Amino acid sequence: MLIERAPDAAAALPHSEWTVRDLAAHVAAGTEVYCQYANGRTDPFVDLSDIAGGSLARMSAQRLVEEPEQDLEVLASRLRIAVEQLLALTADRPGDQEVMWNGIELDMRSMLGMALGEFLMHGYDLARMLKQPWPVDADDARAVLAAALWLLPLLGNPHKTTGVHASFDLRVRGGTRITLRVDDGRITTDAPGGRVDCHVSADPVALLFVAYGRRSQWGPILTTRMVAWGRKPWLGLRLTSYLVAP
Repeated sequence: MLIERAPDAAAALPHSEWTVRDLAAHVAAGTEVYCQYANGRTDPFVDLSDIAGGSLARMSAQRLVEEPEQDLEVLASRLRIAVEQLLALTADRPGDQEVMWNGIELDMRSMLGMALGEFLMHGYDLARMLKQPWPVDADDARAVLAAALWLLPLLGNPHKTTGVHASFDLRVRGGTRITLRVDDGRITTDAPGGRVDCHVSADPVALLFVAYGRRSQWGPILTTRMVAWGRKPWLGLRLTSYLVAP
């Protein structure tokens, strides 16, 4: 496990205010909460009510302060146990079973997709610090995006979407396809279909890293891993600006 390879719990992660200990505590505690959601927990672990306004950042910081454990080996052990428990709890459960996730009703498949996103992105953060490779499988990226894209309304940036009226057909290559609409500060998602201003086709791994704020959109655009067309194709360049990274 990468956490156990880190030489110093207090080492800062690149481009982050978090330390290795913070990341380990966040993922370990978060996975334990996913187990609780699978067992019927309904109250949210973090506040998703105003992500653009900082609700998630403030709650995450509070949770880290409340977590007393500092030892990376202990946190790694907790994470390993929680992952094993989560897999055991969900192995025989139907993917469409409804559960509560941070105050939002999701099906089990989507909840596990969000958990996978946590592992992939925070694993990448740690691997980058340790200068270790962190390959992400395209099917894993598709599984995360199948859940995360429907939650994009939570990530609307009010400073960039006020007065904007735009619609997108967002296609994950080999995976999910949704319609996303921006209407004067409000973002909604819907099943694909109908007239839109801009079509976007994206490689799943490229979109995952861009959507989670780990990489710029320009590399995938220049290498055609993200392509836009339609009546207003330039809107494809603005799409990420309408959203905040979670």
